[in-house]
Amino acid sequence: MSLKSYCAMDLHHTHTVFEAQTALGHVRLHRDVATEPARLIECVKSVPGPKGVVIEECPMADWAMRVIRPYVNEVIVCEPRYNRLIGEGDDKHDDIDPGNLIKLYRLGELKAVHHPERQSMMDLRGWVWAYQDQVELVTAAKNKIKAALRSAGIQYGKAHVYSMEDRSEWLGKLPRKSVRERVEVFYGNLDDLRRRRDVLHERLARIAKRHPVAKRFLAIPGYGPVRAMTFLVMVDTPFRFPTPQKLWQYSGLGLRRRQSGDPKRGKLLPSVFYNRRLKAVARGAMEIALAQEDGNPFERYCQHLIDAGLKESLARLSTARKMLTVPWGMWRGGTDYDPALVFRN
Repeated sequence: MSLKSYCAMDLHHTHTVFEAQTALGHVRLHRDVATEPARLIECVKSVPGPKGVVIEECPMADWAMRVIRPYVNEVIVCEPRYNRLIGEGDDKHDDIDPGNLIKLYRLGELKAVHHPERQSMMDLRGWVWAYQDQVELVTAAKNKIKAALRSAGIQYGKAHVYSMEDRSEWLGKLPRKSVRERVEVFYGNLDDLRRRRDVLHERLARIAKRHPVAKRFLAIPGYGPVRAMTFLVMVDTPFRFPTPQKLWQYSGLGLRRRQSGDPKRGKLLPSVFYNRRLKAVARGAMEIALAQEDGNPFERYCQHLIDAGLKESLARLSTARKMLTVPWGMWRGGTDYDPALVFRN
């Protein structure tokens, strides 16, 4: 469908700059409105159709997309890092950004960010992100404790300084009462964050066991509830990726060819923009499966590649790819885990 109007929204917490242009780039409408459902709907409905709207990815993008989607022919949430016209240059202004977005839109130069069709999938994604954010907070709290010990000149090496059993010993090494009391606060923060992390982990475990797709992933070596749910919410639907190679590229496990001048001197380089959470799923599951040393299919697959003469680093990369290919194939085919899937091309 050829669009008659191209629109863009520059979303902010309190206000939104909305602009609409014709296919030739003439401005039809330019408004600064409150970021409220009624105002956004009013803007898009006032533009003659067929019409498309582009929004840059941000915390409010999914909400705004779902608000206006029933009233437009197309809505795209785009990746800001690809929008060099907006991200770089001297002219960076709320009133200018929508017009620049529309220019990229008309030229077909936008990189779309996938958002699930179903709100239920976005709700599941929220629980996964909440858990992973809590893990990062726990790590930050641990770093605070170690930094406090270092600032007092205490050498801990590889010792475990977080356990309840050894805590009094480490506190006793601190030279002054005020420092001990401050580190005790850090330990209290760590305990609270750990409890909340564990509550979220239990919630994800219950969801994974009930979800018809995620519970099948739990049978894969190296996959627990967190990795199963992360794979589920990040992929959303396996039919996004026609081939495993596309999934590898999306996850940062694919290679891209770069050459200049001489075609024989092309270099294979890793992907620049990729989904880091999905890559962590593949790498983490691979490490767990190989560390089990129980002869599971992924361990045998990796060893088979090494025995065939492949470098260990490349064998581990291929095994990490299999950690994504197997659940992707199960999901597409609606099947349960079968160890034979690991050795299929």
